[in-house]
Amino acid sequence: MSLRDDASERRAFPLPGASDHYAPDRVVDVEHIGLDVRVDLEGESLEGTCTIALRVLDQPLERLELDAVDMVVERVERDGQPLDSTHRDGRLAIAFAPPVPAGAPAAVCIAYRVEKPRQGLYFIKPSAAQPQKIAHAWTQSQDVNARYWFPCLDHPSYKQTTSTRITVKSGLFALGNGVLEERVDRDGWTTFAYRQDIAHSTYLMTLVVGPFVEVSQGVAGSAGTPVAYYVLPGREADGARAFGNTPRMIECFEARTGRAYPFARYSQIAVSDFIFGGMENTGATTQTDRTLHDETAHLDFSSDFLVAHELAHQWFGDLLTCRDWSEAWLNEGFATFFEAVWREADLGYDEYLYDIFGAVARYLDEDAERYRRAIVCNRYRDPIEIFDRHLYEKGASVLHMLRGELGEARFWRAMRHYVAQHERRNVETIDLIRAIEEATGRNLRAFFAQWVFRGGHPEVEVAFRWDAAAKTATIAIDQKQSVSDDRPAYRFGVDVGILAVAPGAVVRDTGAAALAGERRVRLQIERAHETFTLPLEAEPALVRFDPGASLLASVTYKLGPAQAAAVLAGDPDIVARIRAARELAHDASAPARAALRKALADEPFWGVLAEIAAALGATRAGWAAQWLRDAIAHAHPKVRRAAAAGLGNFRDAATVGVLTVAAEGDASYFVRAEALASLGKTRDPHAFAVLTAALGSTTWNETVESGAARGLGELHDERALAHLVEAARPERGEGLRRAAATAIGRVGATVERARTAAVDALAALLDDPLYMVQMAAIAAAEALGDARLLAALDRLSETAVDGRARRDASEAAHRIREAAKVPAQVSAMRDAIDELREEQKKLQEKLEALART
Repeated sequence: MSLRDDASERRAFPLPGASDHYAPDRVVDVEHIGLDVRVDLEGESLEGTCTIALRVLDQPLERLELDAVDMVVERVERDGQPLDSTHRDGRLAIAFAPPVPAGAPAAVCIAYRVEKPRQGLYFIKPSAAQPQKIAHAWTQSQDVNARYWFPCLDHPSYKQTTSTRITVKSGLFALGNGVLEERVDRDGWTTFAYRQDIAHSTYLMTLVVGPFVEVSQGVAGSAGTPVAYYVLPGREADGARAFGNTPRMIECFEARTGRAYPFARYSQIAVSDFIFGGMENTGATTQTDRTLHDETAHLDFSSDFLVAHELAHQWFGDLLTCRDWSEAWLNEGFATFFEAVWREADLGYDEYLYDIFGAVARYLDEDAERYRRAIVCNRYRDPIEIFDRHLYEKGASVLHMLRGELGEARFWRAMRHYVAQHERRNVETIDLIRAIEEATGRNLRAFFAQWVFRGGHPEVEVAFRWDAAAKTATIAIDQKQSVSDDRPAYRFGVDVGILAVAPGAVVRDTGAAALAGERRVRLQIERAHETFTLPLEAEPALVRFDPGASLLASVTYKLGPAQAAAVLAGDPDIVARIRAARELAHDASAPARAALRKALADEPFWGVLAEIAAALGATRAGWAAQWLRDAIAHAHPKVRRAAAAGLGNFRDAATVGVLTVAAEGDASYFVRAEALASLGKTRDPHAFAVLTAALGSTTWNETVESGAARGLGELHDERALAHLVEAARPERGEGLRRAAATAIGRVGATVERARTAAVDALAALLDDPLYMVQMAAIAAAEALGDARLLAALDRLSETAVDGRARRDASEAAHRIREAAKVPAQVSAMRDAIDELREEQKKLQEKLEALART
C-alpha cells in the first residue's frame, strides 16, 4: 500500500491561519469605474483620479469602505465637494453626511497616487544586470491586486462598466479595456481613452504602457471583431508565430459556446517578467513575452495552449464570472478544457485526448505529492492558493468526464444553454448543474457531489480473464484507494467494448465511438471490488476499457500480455494504448517486449510513442536502452525528446555516445536540452565538459542552457556547483536562473562537500526580486531539505509579497521539518532497495539471455 493511500495521511490543504471565505455583503451596486491616470515610467509612479458611480441598495448609505493598498489618497469628493475619509490598513472609509438614500445613485471621485507599488502595477526597466530590457509597465489585478493601483471594491462579485484614460509620454503606447475612443497628443504627452461597455470585475481591469508595436490580425468571428497583438520592437515575427491562430480560435469557441465573441475587440500584449503565463483581462489579454518564440523553437513548441486558454476566458471568466474565488474552477477549469477543445478542432481528437491525459496526470501528481482538496474550496489564507492543479486540470478533467457522461450532442447543448442563461452574470457551480438539467433533463447533483465537492478520485485496477471452458470473459474492477464509511467507494458508470476480430491497425481520431462489430456494455460500479462476467462465443480479440478515457481516475491495467498487446496494436483510444504499453513494459516478458517493439515501429501518434519511451526508461533494462537509442532518431522531435529523457536511466557507453550527439547536434532546442539533462544522469567522466560548454549557449528562453544546468545538477560532481552559481546570477536569463536554482539544490543533496555552499547560494536566491526565480529557489530548498534554510523559508511564508510564494515557502518548511523526523537509516535503506531492484533486473536479463542460447 502506498504511504499516501489514505486521505488522512496527506497534508491538509488549509495552512495554519486559513479561514473560511465568502462573498461580501453588498450595500451598493457599482455601476461604473472611471480612471484618469498619468503613468511615469522613469519615476515608477501613477497618479490621477478614480471616479466610482454607484447605486445604494436597501439601506441609506452612511459609510462606504473601499480596498486601497499602498497608495496615497489626496482627496475624496462628491459632486465637487470634499467628503470625510479615513485611509488605514489598506481600506479607504468614506463618510456620507447626510446619508445617501436607499436606491439613490452617487458618484465619488478619489484623487490618488501610487509610487513603486509592491503588487498590482509593475515597472520593468533596464538595470546593470539586464541593460537590454526595455522600459515598460503592466498591471496584474488577479486575484485581489487591483486595489494596489486604484481604489475599488475588489471582489469578483462586483461587475461594472469601466473607462480608462491613460496619459503617457509621447512615443509610448497605452492599452486598456474596451474600445479605443480617442487618442490625443498634446505638449509631449499622449492620452489614450478606452471604454468597456459590458460590465466586468475589477480583477479583469488592465493597463499596459510602453513602446509597443501593434500588429493587426484583421477581424474574426461572426461580429467581425478586430484582433491585434502588441509586442516590443523587434519581436513582430515571434508574435506572429505565437498568436497567429487567434482568429481561428475565436471562430472555434463561438461555434462551441453558441455565443459570438462578446467584446468590442480582442488584443494580446506580450510583456517582460510577467508573473503568470497570461492574464485574461477583458478584451485585452496580457501574455508573458516568454511565449514569443523563434523558428527553431517553433519546430516543437506552440503558444496555442496559452493563447486558447486566455481567449476561452473571454467567455468563461469575463462574460460569466465566478461569484466567489472558491468557485474559480468555473473560470479556470473551463479555460483549461477549452485548450483541449482547440487542439481537437485544429489537430484532431487524438491531440484533444492526449491533452486531457496530461491534465489528469498533472492533477494526480499534485494530489499525491502535495495535498488533496475538493475543487470548490473556500478555506485558505489567500485566494491565489487555490489556483492550482485541482482548480485548472481537475476542473478540466471533470468537464471531459461530463462530456462522456452526457454524450456529444447533450454536452454541447448544455454548455450553450449555460452560457446563454448566465452571460454578464456571476455564477456558482449550482448554476451549471441547473443549466445541464434544463438543457438535458439530467439531474447531475450526485455527479458534482462526488467529483467537484469531494476531494480525491478512484484508483482503479482493471483485470481481464478468459475462461475457455465456460466461454466467459471476466472483468474485475478494483478501487485501490482507502475506503471507509466516511470515504466510500466511488460510484460511476464505465463502458467496455468487446471485439471478436481485432482491427488490422489503429484507427485515428475516432473519439469514443464504437468500432464496426464492437459490442458495448455499460458497467455500473458501486463497490470497491466489482466483478463482471460476460458470456461470449469465443475469446475476444480486443477488450476496450472506458473508450474516450472519460473516467477521472488513476487507472492501471492488469489485462495480461496478450490482451494488452491487442490493445496497444489496435485500440483507437490513445489513452488505452498508453496504459497497455505501461503494463507491457512492467511485465517485460518476451511477448510483452515483442508487442512494444512492434508498437515502436507501427504506432501512428507521437504522444503514445513518447509515453512508451517513458515506460521503457522506467524499466532500466538493457533491451529497453537499445530501443531508446534507436528512437532518438525518430522524425518527430517530441518522440526524440522523450527518448532522450528515457535514456537518462542508463549509464552505458553507447547511451553516453548517443546522448552526446543529440545534445550537440539535434535540430530541436528541446531534444538537445533533454539529452544534456540525461547526459548528466549518466555521470560519465566526459559529461562535465559537454555540459559546461552547453551552459554557455545562447538559445531561445535559455532552453538548451537550462538542460545543461539540469544535467550538471544530476552529475554528482562538486565542480558543477561553481558553474551553477554563476548561471544563477542576475545577468543571466530567467529560464536558466530557474534551472540553475533547481540544480544547485540537487548538487547540495548529492554531494556532501558542496552542501553548505549550496545552502548559501539558495539562501540568496530565496530573496531574488524575480518571482519565478524565487519560486524555483523555494522548491530547490524543499528538495535539498536542509534545516539551515528554515529561517528564511519561515520568513517568506509570512512576508513574501506574492501569496503563492508564501504558500510554497510554508509547505517547504513543513516538509523539511517532517523529513527531519525520518531516521537517516530509513533513507539509506530506501536507496539500498532501489539499487537491489536495479541489480535484480540486470540478473533477470542475463538469465533470459542464457535461456535463449
